[in-house]
Order: sequence, then structure tokens, then C-alpha cells
Amino acid sequence: MRLVNRLSLGLALIALAAGVLLFSDRNTGREGSGEKVYKIGLAYFAPEEGADICIRGVLDGLWDQGFVEGRNLEVRRAHAQAEISNIPAMLQNFDGQDLDLIVPFTTPCLAAACSMVKKKPVVFTYVYDPLAAGAGRSRQDHLPHITGVGSFPPLQDTFDTVRKVVPGLRALGTLYNSSEANSRKVVSEARKLVREAGWRLEEVTITSTSEAFQAAQVLSTRNIQALWVTGDNTALQAFAAIAKAARAARLPLIINDPEFVSQGAIVAIGIGWHQSGYAAGLLAARVLRGEKPRDIPIEELAVKKLVVNRELSRELGITLPPALLAEADR
Repeated sequence: MRLVNRLSLGLALIALAAGVLLFSDRNTGREGSGEKVYKIGLAYFAPEEGADICIRGVLDGLWDQGFVEGRNLEVRRAHAQAEISNIPAMLQNFDGQDLDLIVPFTTPCLAAACSMVKKKPVVFTYVYDPLAAGAGRSRQDHLPHITGVGSFPPLQDTFDTVRKVVPGLRALGTLYNSSEANSRKVVSEARKLVREAGWRLEEVTITSTSEAFQAAQVLSTRNIQALWVTGDNTALQAFAAIAKAARAARLPLIINDPEFVSQGAIVAIGIGWHQSGYAAGLLAARVLRGEKPRDIPIEELAVKKLVVNRELSRELGITLPPALLAEADR
């Protein structure tokens, strides 16, 4: 009987030791190992494919620098539900949390971080023009708590491609939210290039996604031969409606966001957002290790990406040049 009791006690002790080891193993990289867990907040405009790709790039960059989500990195995500008015409160909330770093995606989120974030360092990406958003006067002379990666769209390549897709084009239409600094800057640059090309640029501004369909319809009545939409966050959230209006008017729709081609654009000349996010992830790792954002110049990185929609081009009766098809990434 004593032998049985001793065996039972021994088995119980073994089970207890195994449980302790298992608990310790599950906490690797956290309290059990003594390794610090870094906390970052990702703030973006709304869920969409381009932002998802850029976020993955940031996390891949951090991973390669040894910051691994679930081990020594905690990631908190928040988005503004596609409403610019929600962004300031979102950034203020993150600024009040126990975060080591805030990562804003999109120009409206960066603009809010420039004015609302007072306590935490910031590394941004998925932004066309950080200076237009208020990040600083130059890539070297910027706000002391902010650095990141800007990625301005390849506008000259965009309009060179428009010329190939629509030979003889005389007027180009565009719509955008005039409250977005990124859109104002891109359209301002576009006006110069359009004038140089000898075209007319027809513009309609919107304030919300609900206005996008009607705006596209209005543009289709202005004797344009193509519709162009840049990376305006409001327009992209209503992209299906814009594409529907363009299709009904049999207008080729050209965009700067490759992720949206399958939703009704004929061609996109845009940016590889994973690469931009990855570069920001490397900067984020430097800040987490103790470097001050003020000592890190803002980077400019825009890896060109060309995507075409051959099925839609056939539907619209547009022949895409073989050279353009050969150049396409997808």
C-alpha cells in the first residue's frame, strides 16, 4: 500500500513539473523569460487591400529585425471606419496608451498624428506626401517625434500610360476629397502634367463616400475620354461605385492603386506597398531600440507597379499595347 502511495505521489510530482515547464514555455518572450514585450499601435483609415499589404510589410520588416508579434511584440490595431472625423480621437487614444510606438497609415492619419500625438514616437507609411501632411519642412527638418516613409505616386508614368491606353485623349476626369492633403498635392502636380500634355483636366470634389457615384456620373457628362482616380482614401472606399459609373459610361478607369484593378479599373500605375511598409518596419525597429525619430531622416520610396485588366479592356473594346502588357507585373 505504501508502495502504491509513493508511486502516486511520484507521478503527481512529475505531472506538476511538466505543467510548470509547459506554462513557462508558453510565456517565452513574455514575463516568463524576462524579455521585454514592445507595444505598437497601428492606426489606419479603413480596412482595404492596400493598407493590409502595407501593414504586412511593416510587420515583416520588424520580424526581420527580431520583433515578432506574439513573442516580444504586441500589436494593437485601430481604424477610423473610413471617416476622417474619427481619426483625431483614434490617435489621441493611442497616445494615452502604454505604447512604445505609433504607426499611422494614410495621409489623414499622419496629419492627425502631427497635431494630436504628444507623448509617443511615430513612424508612418502608406503616405504620398508627408510634408503636405505637416510632418516637416524637409525630409531632414521634420517634427522631432515623427519619421517614416513617403511614397509619391509615379504621375508622369501614369499619364504616359493614359496616352498609350487612350490615343488622342483630349480631356481627363478625376474626383477626390479636397480635405485630404495627399489628394490636393497629387492633383496639383497632375494639373501641370496635364497642361504639358495638351489635355483638359475635369475635376469634381467630394466630401464623403456617398457622393462618389454621382460625382463620377457628372464627370462622364463633361466630354472626357478617361477617368483617373489617385490614392484618395474617400474615393477608394467608394471605388466600386466609381467603377460602376465608369463602366456604364464606357470610360476607361485608370488608377494609382494596383490592388483595386480587379474591381473595375483598366490599368493601375502605382506603388508596391509591401516594400514601403517593409522600409517603415526597419525604421520602427530602430526607434524601438532607442533611436530618436528626430535623428532619422524621412525616407522616400516608391517602387513602381503596373497592373492591367485585360478582360475589362476587351469589354470596352480597347486594345492594350503589347509593350504595356509585357511591362505589367500582373
